[in-house]
Amino acid sequence: MVKQAMDDSAHLHVAGMIVQAITNVRVKTHKARKNVAQWGIREGRHVSVTAELRGEDMYHFLGKVVDVVLPRIKDYQGVKGSSGDSSGNISFGLDRECVGGFPEVEVNYDSYPPNMIPGCHVTIHTSATNDRDARLLLSSMGIPFYGKLID
Repeated sequence: MVKQAMDDSAHLHVAGMIVQAITNVRVKTHKARKNVAQWGIREGRHVSVTAELRGEDMYHFLGKVVDVVLPRIKDYQGVKGSSGDSSGNISFGLDRECVGGFPEVEVNYDSYPPNMIPGCHVTIHTSATNDRDARLLLSSMGIPFYGKLID
């Protein structure tokens, strides 16, 4: 969810352009289903963008994250060991500085206003049936894990 999109749709537009650039997949926008007064969300307004990666695009994206973006993060320990949902899916987040570290964003950094670059959530759906197997699979792909590993 792009919080600033409630006030200015340009934030959502920039988020869509960035996600599309780093994933090489067309993004989908999502509308709020109901009002949430605490967050200032109104029903029917566009609030987020997503991109679903499969096949070669998925491996290319994970390769960029592991080989280019994560090594640039100062004091990065890895993905938290408890970040699974106990059915083989692992999630982690990247803040706006990490998203700015993707090669596609760095090359065109002047095209994106620095205060409009969003962070993003990454959810990896694996074929594993539990978190232990999912972590083993992702560790073999180069994603580090830290902390107490919960199965």
